[in-house]
Amino acid sequence: MKLPAKRRQVKVLRPVQPYPTEEKEQPKPLYLVMQKVWFDAIENGSKTEEFRDGTPFYTTRFCNINKKTGQILSFKNYKTVILQEGYHAGARRMVVEVKGISLRRDFSVQLGQILERVNF
Repeated sequence: MKLPAKRRQVKVLRPVQPYPTEEKEQPKPLYLVMQKVWFDAIENGSKTEEFRDGTPFYTTRFCNINKKTGQILSFKNYKTVILQEGYHAGARRMVVEVKGISLRRDFSVQLGQILERVNF
C-alpha cells in the first residue's frame, strides 16, 4: 500500500488572512487532483477541508493579485470544485460545493455537500 505524502511541519501559524471574496462568480469550477486516500475521506464525509500549499501557483489559482505589487487583493469566488482521484484514464471525480477559502501559511478550501459523482 502506498502511503500518502507527508506534509511539512509548521512551527508558527499566521492568523487567517481577512481577504474579501470577489462578488463575481468564477465561470469555471476549481479543479484539483488528489490521492485516493484523501479522495475517499472526502467522499465518506470524514474530511471537510482540502489543503494546498501557499505557493505562487496556488496563489494565482485561488486569489486575484495586483500585477504591479504582487499583493493579494481578494479570493476568487468559486461555487464548486471538481475533485479528481489521480491522473489516470477513467479517474473518479466529484463535484463538490465550496463554502469558502482561507489562507494561513497554506490555503484551506472548506467543502460542502457532494453535488455529483462521475466514474464511480
